[in-house]
Amino acid sequence: MKSGKDAFETFLNLIYKSKEYILLEYYIFRDDRYGKMVADALSQKAKEGVRIYLIYDYIGCMDVSNDFFKNMEKNGVRVVAFNPIKLFSNPIKWDRRDHRKLAVFDGTAAIVSGWNIAEEYFISGEDAMSDLGLLVEGPVVKILERIFTKVYEKQTKERLKLKRNTESIKFGEDEVWVLESGPDLRTKPIYNAYRLAIMAAKKSVWIANAYFVPPRKLRIALAKAVNRMVDVKIILPDKIDVPMVKYASYNYFKSLLKNGVQIYERTKMILHSKIAVVDDVWVTVGSTNLHRRSFEKNYELNLVVTSERLGRQVKSVLEDELLYSRKVELQYWQNRPLTQKIKERIAALFSFLL
Repeated sequence: MKSGKDAFETFLNLIYKSKEYILLEYYIFRDDRYGKMVADALSQKAKEGVRIYLIYDYIGCMDVSNDFFKNMEKNGVRVVAFNPIKLFSNPIKWDRRDHRKLAVFDGTAAIVSGWNIAEEYFISGEDAMSDLGLLVEGPVVKILERIFTKVYEKQTKERLKLKRNTESIKFGEDEVWVLESGPDLRTKPIYNAYRLAIMAAKKSVWIANAYFVPPRKLRIALAKAVNRMVDVKIILPDKIDVPMVKYASYNYFKSLLKNGVQIYERTKMILHSKIAVVDDVWVTVGSTNLHRRSFEKNYELNLVVTSERLGRQVKSVLEDELLYSRKVELQYWQNRPLTQKIKERIAALFSFLL
């Protein structure tokens, strides 16, 4: 599901079709016209008796009016702020954010994406965010439901009891893995999945990512893939909402370009995707950016799917992104202005925070 009008209509339709419960977990739920349409739909379904649980990130929604969420609560929506900053709370844990983008409908369908609930993800034009999501059914939905439940119960100290779906679960043809990250995990499943997939690549590694400050071992894996004659393409945003991340990522361009990695910057729209396709069959879509914050500090969620059909579809999406992208050439990059290099070095000093 490409971000835009069709994605929003699909999202709303799933809300209106739900009969038992809806689970939503989003970093940003903005009180703009699109957020209000979603809030109105949720309130209407809550009044009809559908149980609705919403988790939003406290920092991600700091600019959202409290009345916006209170109105939903008055209409029967259970609203939970993730890790709110309080006067006597532990400041070391303040930067633990819920960056996931998850919606579960009646335990039978779910959307895992990189988009938030905000206008820029559902409009068109140069100020729009270009992103991707997966609509899934089958056994994987129950796993996603359990992940939501774990976060909900930890934040509220309440037991979440959902009506069990008695319908037989239909199995699809694709293999799907649910990967999450967070400071509570001893391992880094999403980081490891990326690294292992790149190390195993035989033909191609195509990545589109909004915030690209990759750890050293991931950069080495990309360079070694090129040495094996693998086609490695990285698509990054030209225009970005967090400039420091862009300058921090620039620190790695020279070494990557010298090693044969092809880097493109997406123009026209704001690239916000977090997707990858390896050998046209291994696909990952979700909320995870390629930087340490996503791998270690944030609560993130990605799906990994092995599917030739989906691989072709996502590869086609990336081919469309390339049509509007500018390739970064090594010679040009080596001659970039001194002022830009200074900004890169300053951003590098704070890259551990990104």
